[in-house]
Order: sequence, then C-alpha cells, then structure tokens
Amino acid sequence: MLKKLIYISIFFTLVCVNTPLIAQEINFGDYYKYTLTIEEQNPSTDFEFGTVISGSGLNSIGIANSKVLSVTGVKYLDVFLTISADDELLLGGNPGCIGDNTCSIDFTLEAAYANRGNDNIGQARIITIAANSGTAQFPIRYRTSGPPAPPPTPVYEGYDPSAFNETAYIYLYGSINIGNVDAGSYSGNIDITLIYD
Repeated sequence: MLKKLIYISIFFTLVCVNTPLIAQEINFGDYYKYTLTIEEQNPSTDFEFGTVISGSGLNSIGIANSKVLSVTGVKYLDVFLTISADDELLLGGNPGCIGDNTCSIDFTLEAAYANRGNDNIGQARIITIAANSGTAQFPIRYRTSGPPAPPPTPVYEGYDPSAFNETAYIYLYGSINIGNVDAGSYSGNIDITLIYD
C-alpha cells in the first residue's frame, strides 16, 4: 500500500510540474482601437530658461512655471509614460559639443502628472527621474481605489468613445548648471512615449 501511494505521489508531482499554468487574459484593445492624444497646453511658449549669463551656475524652472502637456484618453484606462531627455543642452544643437564644457550646459529634467480632471499643480504627483529618464503608470482619471472598473462597454451602433474621454496633465521642468560656456542658443531634446497599459 505504501509503495502504491509513493507511485501515485510521484506521478502527481510529475504531472503538476510538467503542466503549465495558464491564466485567462482579455485584451480589450484587440476589439477596439482607443485613441490617446498629447498636446501642449501653452504651445506659444517653449520649455526655455531664457537669457542667462555664462558662469552663473544653477538656474531652475519650478513646477509653477513648467511646460504643460495635456493627455486625453479613455478615463478608466491606465497609461504608461516613458520620458527621457538629453543630459546636456548643446550650442546650436551641435552634437560635436557633447562633453565639451565650453559649448554644453548640464541639464536635469524633472516631471510630474495630475490626473484628477484639472490642470492643477497642487494635485500633481512627482515622476521619479533618474539620469534624465523615468517612467510612470497612471489612469487617465484618478480612481479612488483599486483596479479599473469592469470591462468597457462593447462597441455598438451609435457608440461614442469620446464620451469616456478625460484629460490628464504632464508637467516638465528642471534645471541647468551654467559653466563658463560660449555665448549662443543652446538646445536639447525631451522624448515622451505614452501608451495604454
């Protein structure tokens, strides 16, 4: 009897080890293509530090004076944000200035988002940025608790997905450290990728 029990136990163990565990997952994006738009709130102004003096050191733009981007999408879906920026602003945008202290200015990016329905820095949540790169996952519209609600309404005749849209806001700000650099216009890039999660 003991020998039979050992064989059954070994058989059960082998069957359990060799049987893959499979969870069910439904990707609702397969059934409908949701839109996600990102726009500048203040398109007439760039994210710029203005006129500065060579050798003047640290110059910062705080969140109150940040570049604001609006993100419009389905309010109950999460988005995944990836953000990265050049480490240096370069004289005339010349890549030959990378690492050259006479024609490059160190740049430190900071960012935040607000998803409670208003462009309000008082409701902003800081995005952790390390080495001018960071990520964040958040719902377009803040949820008071837990994961998203039940699945979205299926597409039907007369369905208007824009009725479920809401807007979140991204704030870009940071600082530069101005050494003894040549005079001129300095620039760099900030790359933002935003997808539904």
